[in-house]
Amino acid sequence: MNVTSKLVEFEKTIPERLAEPERKRSERIVTWSWRGEAAVGAALIALVFILDHSLWWLVLLVPHFAGTVAGCFQKVDVEQHRDRRFGAVALHVVALLMALISLSVISRWFIIAAAIGWMLVGGSTADSTDTGPKEARR
Repeated sequence: MNVTSKLVEFEKTIPERLAEPERKRSERIVTWSWRGEAAVGAALIALVFILDHSLWWLVLLVPHFAGTVAGCFQKVDVEQHRDRRFGAVALHVVALLMALISLSVISRWFIIAAAIGWMLVGGSTADSTDTGPKEARR
């Protein structure tokens, strides 16, 4: 009985062990993407002062920087590592939009696209919980 229970416990860990290399790759991608984009956010804030742009750009750039710094500390688990990786890749697009907007390369109307991008990134990095419909009790 003891050996059988050990075998059953080991069998439960097999899917997690098989997914571990992919999860580690996702963890590296996510960690360095968020760190890199936090550095870009800090550089954009510094450029506001260096290029003598309006301080109103800080209303857009400081939340972007704070969001990227907060994203640096997220955990990448086996179940959600693909979603986190998608969020990290989408973050690069959002950060590029933020850079182009704040440097006045593209129109300010693209702020709407950046906001939609942040919603996608936030949705992919949010922890999903099992909130399915509960069984009705009689």
